[in-house]
This record gives sequence, C-alpha cells and structure tokens, in this order.
Amino acid sequence: MRRRAFVLLNRTVNAVVRRVRPRRFRGARLLYLTTTGRTTGTARTTPLAYLPDGDRWIVVASNGGADWEPGWWLNLRAGTSATIEVDGVRAPVVGTEVTGPERDVLWRRLNDEVLDYAAYQAKVSRRIAVVALTATADR
Repeated sequence: MRRRAFVLLNRTVNAVVRRVRPRRFRGARLLYLTTTGRTTGTARTTPLAYLPDGDRWIVVASNGGADWEPGWWLNLRAGTSATIEVDGVRAPVVGTEVTGPERDVLWRRLNDEVLDYAAYQAKVSRRIAVVALTATADR
C-alpha cells in the first residue's frame, strides 16, 4: 500500500477508535497518546497497545507493520509535547527508546503479553522501536 494511502487510512481508523474509546484491542490494553506535529504543530491522538512497567508505559513504534516510523514516534524524538490518557487519567509524558538488554526483555514481554509484534518485525527492514513513556511535570 502506498504510504499516503496508508497514513490516511490509519488516521481514519484512529478517529473511529477515539470516538468508540475502547480500553482494549485484541486483548491488549489501550492508551491514547497525543503528540504535537513536529512540522505542522497539529495535535494528533493515536491509540496504542501498551505494557505497564512500573511508572512507565511501554509501547511499540510498529506502525501496523509499515516499513517507516510512525509520526507519533518521530514527534516524540523531536521533543514535541505529548500527553497520554489511560483509564480516563491524563498525564504529560516524554518518550525514550529502550535499547540493549532491557529492550530484549521488554520485547519478549510485549510479544507474550500484548501483541505479536514479531510478526510486524518480520515484515519490515527497520528495527521497530520499543518506547518507554514516562510521566513528567507539566511543561
């Protein structure tokens, strides 16, 4: 599927999911991440499956198995503001990529407890990022 069509389809699906506001998707818990576009300044909300990990929420920048980074991850890496909503509670967050042995442990847990991200990884040439969202003081 061409990238532009994929992005438009993804935004449409995300809009429907935001209206319905499910707390789970395919058995996985959902959070709603709102980032500010690094070039447009537009706020966009993306539903993401997550793994709770202490005071962090672990998400995967899989982009549905597309072979490019999702916009929300590019925005977080650029340092734009972000908030999450989990079970009706909002918090400002920062996102950092998890690497090394910690990534390996979390990757296994994500695949065992959340979704089959290994199937997405098998479809793409990039290494899919594992991202830790951590609450911050208001910016």
